[in-house]
This record gives sequence, C-alpha cells and structure tokens, in this order.
Amino acid sequence: MTDPLRLERDAVHLDSHVGVVPLPGFDHDYDSYIAAHCTHAAPGRLVSLGTSTEHWPSWETHPAGDELVIVISGRAEFIQELADGKRVRSVVGPKEAIINPAGVPHTANVLEAFTAIYVTPCPGTTHRPRSIDDD
Repeated sequence: MTDPLRLERDAVHLDSHVGVVPLPGFDHDYDSYIAAHCTHAAPGRLVSLGTSTEHWPSWETHPAGDELVIVISGRAEFIQELADGKRVRSVVGPKEAIINPAGVPHTANVLEAFTAIYVTPCPGTTHRPRSIDDD
C-alpha cells in the first residue's frame, strides 16, 4: 500500500497504456506535467482538484478531448462558447458535473467558492483573457 495522494497538491495521470500514474507534488505545474506525460497521439488525462474563490480570469479550450468537471462543494456558473458564438450557462453545485466538449472555449463564475475535480486532456490547451462583457 502506498501513502494516499493529497489532491490539494498531488494529481494523477490516466494513461491508456500505462494505467494510473501518481503525480506527487504536482502543485498545478501544468507545463512540467505535459512535457513529462502527454503527446498529441496519447494525451491521457490529468485528474486534479482545485478550489476557485474568484471568477476565472480567462477562457480555456482543450482541443485534445472533452474535460469533465465534478463540483464537490460550492457552486459555479460555467459558460461555454459555442462555434456560432452563442454562450451556454450552467449552474453546477455539489455532486454535479459538467462536460466541456473538445474545442469549446469555457470559463466559470464563482457563485460560492467551489472545489472541483477536473479530468482534463492537457496537450494543446489554450487560454484567452476575459473581458468585462464576459460576466
């Protein structure tokens, strides 16, 4: 038996060939994670936990696959920007989840500080700043 992972600082990489790879000391270092574990041919998934106390400052897009966000406490309004420019808003609370489809820009507004588990395909992820019109 190994020591349990503390998801506030640690994470897990899911790889279809290797299986589950613990990432002790991950501490949200995405660049090092991607360099060590991900390729476009085999992106795998990063499983991490994060707490948000403020609206996200940017939109992000994951071209390598869908992202699953599972809210375990608090509440957030997730906003997805569809290809036609339409924005879809979904309020997600404890024990609820949202899927951010591959290639769809998304962001979140904090309704109550929230903690979520993220299952994310990281290679190629892009960010763009939000404007005041995005609230």
